[in-house]
Amino acid sequence: MESDVSNKVELVPDAHLLLSSLRSVGYKEEMAIADIIDNCIAAHASEIHVDFIWNAENSLIAIYDNGNGMDRSSLITSMKIGSADPLDKRLTDDLGRFGMGMKTASFSMGKRLRVITKNEKQISTACWDLDYIEGQHDGKWSLLVDDIDPTTVYADYPAFSTFQTGTLILIDSLDRMIDPSELAKSKKSFYRTTERVRNHVGMIFHRFIEEDDLKIIFKEDRVPAWDPFILSNNATQELGEEEYFDGDKYVLVQPYVLPHKTKYASEADYEAAAGPKGWSAQQGVYVYRNRRLLVYGTWFDFIKKETAFNLARIKLDMSSDQDYDWKIDIKKSVATPPLYMRDILERAITVCTIQSAKVFNSRGVYSKNPGSQDLSYVWEQRKNRFGTYMFFLNKKHPMLNRVLQQLDDEGQKDLKSYLALIEGYSPSAQSGLTDFMSSKIKTAINDDSAKQADLAEAKTYIKKFLANGFEKEEVERIITGMPNYRYLEDDLHTLFEVENYD
Repeated sequence: MESDVSNKVELVPDAHLLLSSLRSVGYKEEMAIADIIDNCIAAHASEIHVDFIWNAENSLIAIYDNGNGMDRSSLITSMKIGSADPLDKRLTDDLGRFGMGMKTASFSMGKRLRVITKNEKQISTACWDLDYIEGQHDGKWSLLVDDIDPTTVYADYPAFSTFQTGTLILIDSLDRMIDPSELAKSKKSFYRTTERVRNHVGMIFHRFIEEDDLKIIFKEDRVPAWDPFILSNNATQELGEEEYFDGDKYVLVQPYVLPHKTKYASEADYEAAAGPKGWSAQQGVYVYRNRRLLVYGTWFDFIKKETAFNLARIKLDMSSDQDYDWKIDIKKSVATPPLYMRDILERAITVCTIQSAKVFNSRGVYSKNPGSQDLSYVWEQRKNRFGTYMFFLNKKHPMLNRVLQQLDDEGQKDLKSYLALIEGYSPSAQSGLTDFMSSKIKTAINDDSAKQADLAEAKTYIKKFLANGFEKEEVERIITGMPNYRYLEDDLHTLFEVENYD
């Protein structure tokens, strides 16, 4: 039975009261700045500036980038509280969640948020001013639009003035950070916060800095990436990975055991490996969503932290379409493993912590030579040149190198051709998992030189298989069935038709 319309009363929240409540979501400054940087990355920025500008009670924080920028309509939409449905399927490069990050993050630090954005055609501004809203006494959501001349701020941010497109976010009235009655203490705290935020950003976005050459700049200093897994040290152990795949959702769990203290080049390197919060706090699982670090240094209540586990760190990669399963919160700082991941995580944690304890208690004495690899390290999963996951044989395995050294040139070519068959026809490569992960490979290929390199490699194997007496039809079927060459199917068919393998 439908209810009578007369029984319904629309209750619009009072703007001042709700916005004031949003200030208490629980952001720390480093989380707030990271949340704002998410928007810059989603706008495809390659350069992001973060300026903490001390000026006593008039101090402010500026974040600006060279991303896509927005038109006036898009800017107003982005300023809406809750501008995105958390249940909507997001793009792979979208780091957002509820459409509230920029606003709630900003309000957690100050009472005024101003956004200046420019695209190829126009410059637009919008401002949430909590003091202004409170002063109106009408409870209305009064967003101030085009309330200043944006060019007046260019002198203070010369880098932004040179960007053709981009967005500048200004947060001031920093009442949560500045106490007017304790300016000396506030100043010290302000600069300590700046350094803490800088270190946090280098950790949270380290994969973007390393893999995409993203520039995040505090004042004039570029933030270095901090890799939790210390892959630059060849004594870091990469243990067997675990996967979850149900035909739709994919999660990759990769445990690492960091080197013993004696395996670092210097005391400074060892201290840097500890991380922003120290060895004990940084041990545990690192959850990445679209390569952005969300949660780190936790065992999810599977085990308690122990000193012997300080070297255990586990990388977990998931996509944004699993936010609901993991119960990701507004701050993107809390996650809860779903039931389908608990067995996998428990196995990975058990193996990783046991090995960590062995290394930690070994006093740096390993049963293998420094830098050597585990005998069982036969397969490795990594991205190919197109950024899609594949399984590859470990070509640096000592047993393989020993065999290759015993063969002449032709024997080495025969063996390498056979290894290519093993990779291309491994169970995982033919199971459909690789196809799922590589479904967008054709649209990702823009580099003709890479395509020609793959064709040349395929021709090498074709010639080898034909020279060993296999029929052309069989070789054609085998080559076009290998995942790395499926996108070249038309080119390969043409190649076999003209029988031009040189």
